[in-house]
Amino acid sequence: MITRAEALRRLDAVANELIALRVALAEGWTETPVEDSTQVFLSKCGGWEDTRSPEEIIAEIYAARTVSHRGATLFPEETA
Repeated sequence: MITRAEALRRLDAVANELIALRVALAEGWTETPVEDSTQVFLSKCGGWEDTRSPEEIIAEIYAARTVSHRGATLFPEETA
């Protein structure tokens, strides 16, 4: 636990920091236009480029799928 004097000292420090932040914001705040998140993403990462048709891509995805038998069963059979 801290003393009353320490609590007041910390509050004064926080108050001074808030004043400094307000001054900094008032002096240097510039409004920036809101950008579309999709456009921001594409400008950083680029768009999808592929020479295949959508049908070819879908066919490849389906062909690559496999069946997994390692999952848990919902209702395990009871053995007597």
